[in-house]
Amino acid sequence: MDHVQRELSQRFAKSYATAAFGYAQAASAAYAALADQTLDFWSQAARAGSSVDDRPARLQLVTGPRPYRSAVSATRPAPAPAVDLVQISQAWAASPMFAPMRAWWGMFPLQGNPACWPMAYAMMSAGVPRTVAMPAAEANVAAFDAASVATASIDRAFSAYRSESGFAVSQVVVSPKTWISALFLAPFAASIKVPWS
Repeated sequence: MDHVQRELSQRFAKSYATAAFGYAQAASAAYAALADQTLDFWSQAARAGSSVDDRPARLQLVTGPRPYRSAVSATRPAPAPAVDLVQISQAWAASPMFAPMRAWWGMFPLQGNPACWPMAYAMMSAGVPRTVAMPAAEANVAAFDAASVATASIDRAFSAYRSESGFAVSQVVVSPKTWISALFLAPFAASIKVPWS
């Protein structure tokens, strides 16, 4: 094994290990994000279920023509619609229209290989958390590097069998004696069962 092959093997092993550990880190971060979302969902559902007003509603007879309502309605007054400007602005900023901007600001501080930043940005724009997107993008770049190193190593090993254009080169010279013997044995090949036919 020459010096170049040794360097390619070391680079392949390093890139492959980086990709494997990056994918493992991204998978564990994805599981943690999923568990966090699940627990948040169920805690909000439990809070909403426990905040129900337990006082029984008193019924009152409603007078006058009301064709679309019941004649009996609850005396509990309806809550006045409160305008919460902070909540409205947060909902507006959380809209899908601003997902690319949120992903861009979520990428800072920039870290890792710069080749992985566009891939991480695309994943974060699609809604993947940063803790999952950055390790997955770094692992993808390392896997691409490992594949290119493996391709270079294979190409170098089989370069003797190809020309500069990449096609196989071999000259097959068949003597006339071979042709005559092949033509002679062709009619008898089925009946004789020669091993080369």
